[in-house]
Amino acid sequence: MDAGPEPASGRLDALIWARLFVFLGVGTAIVVEMRPGLSGAHLAVLLLLVTEIACWAVWTFVKAGGYRAQVAAIAVMAAGGGALATFAPAADVCVGLAALGAGAAFELPLAGALSAFGPGALALSVALTGEAMGLVVGVGAAALGGLLLGISRRSYKERADQLAAVAVARDRIELEHARVGILDERNRLAREIHDVLAHTLGALSVQLEALSALHETDPANFEAIGESLRRTKALANEGLEEARRAVQTLRDDVAPLEEQLESLCARSGARLQLSGSPRPLIAEVTVALYRMAQESLTNVAKHAPGAAVCVRLEFASGMVALHVANGRGPTGPGPLSASGAGHGLDGIKERLRLLSGEVVAGAQEDGGWVVEAKLPA
Repeated sequence: MDAGPEPASGRLDALIWARLFVFLGVGTAIVVEMRPGLSGAHLAVLLLLVTEIACWAVWTFVKAGGYRAQVAAIAVMAAGGGALATFAPAADVCVGLAALGAGAAFELPLAGALSAFGPGALALSVALTGEAMGLVVGVGAAALGGLLLGISRRSYKERADQLAAVAVARDRIELEHARVGILDERNRLAREIHDVLAHTLGALSVQLEALSALHETDPANFEAIGESLRRTKALANEGLEEARRAVQTLRDDVAPLEEQLESLCARSGARLQLSGSPRPLIAEVTVALYRMAQESLTNVAKHAPGAAVCVRLEFASGMVALHVANGRGPTGPGPLSASGAGHGLDGIKERLRLLSGEVVAGAQEDGGWVVEAKLPA
């Protein structure tokens, strides 16, 4: 399908100046060689020159949408140049210019047909005037050369347009990747804040429940009540510290996992075991395993308060594993065992699956519970 004519910019750019100087040079050569006049061949040259100038102006300055006007202008300019070549061989250039415009503006079948108008008009003129047929060879060469140059220019422009389209598509893809990255970062932030709040509020609920029970059973025991209040305050401060740690994680500025687990186990009364040679882990893996340990210890406080808990961190070749196991609680489930939506473990599994990890959780023979996770690292 025809691509249509090139849209004109409406200003004298470098190409238009080049066309103008070439055309003026050819026109001057024709005037010098065959002076236009008002009679005979001189009148024919004058009319043909005026026609060529008009067609050149339409070809150069017509705006987008003037498809038919450009087809007509190039056809008439080619035919007029061929007729002029009967009187002044310098008009060969007009035929070449018309062929160049046809090759640059239109696809090959139409461009070739328009380029043939020049040699065809010259052949007809030679037949009518009796001039030498050798002129047709020069005009034909000019038409062929102009057509090839025009096709080359058209191909170059199409390649440039394709490269521009590819660049635009690449920019759009980069913008989409950036947008997806922002959404992922928002989801990551929401997940971190959710985990911090869930753990901190769960621990505070357990502590406040214990404080309430202590107040009901022994309201005069101010020392024990004061100690419980201090632990509650410490839990609130730990929650703030967890929020700061979440922000540090988003900046990939996170403490080693073994250090974080050591602090977490010290606060929860759990026993920490290390296996293998500790090594730095990426922030996402560190946070995922820390959240798993945190969620597991919170569940122990809810469902088996007072139970012995062992947290084991294992470093192996290409893999890191975390095991959190607890025995049966001495007093059975705690008063907050029914609290929460029960999606904590599901959230941990989802987080680890995003990192190509796996989680297994289940009851033990002694009535306790174990959660195990493995991640490539």
